[in-house]
Amino acid sequence: MAQPLYRLSFLLPDGASAPAGFHQPSPEGCALQVTWPLVLIIGPSRGAVFDHASRLLRVTCRHLPPTAVAANLVTGARPAGQDAWTIIVGADVAFSPTGLDPEFPSQPLQRPPPPRLRLVGEERGA
Repeated sequence: MAQPLYRLSFLLPDGASAPAGFHQPSPEGCALQVTWPLVLIIGPSRGAVFDHASRLLRVTCRHLPPTAVAANLVTGARPAGQDAWTIIVGADVAFSPTGLDPEFPSQPLQRPPPPRLRLVGEERGA
């Protein structure tokens, strides 16, 4: 019986630099097809297609700010099905199994300074 295939598809973000074409096989047995801006990766496991996508996106999006890319994973494994994923690129790549958009804060978290500690014997009002 043939091993089930996993198909990960997503659109490259504006500004990504990936040449169109078909590339096969990777060490994990994945095939990659880029038909700008669509990317399709077919492989033997979810981990293999995610690893292949990570390598591609680290190179093609290295100059972009943090960006969310919607992706779709289809599997022939039992039970067969499909799931929506979010791929986050920037300093590194992350995958999130959800259709909800990630939140990228525009500014770092600002916290008020901690209250000043009073020392034993310190006068009040000082």
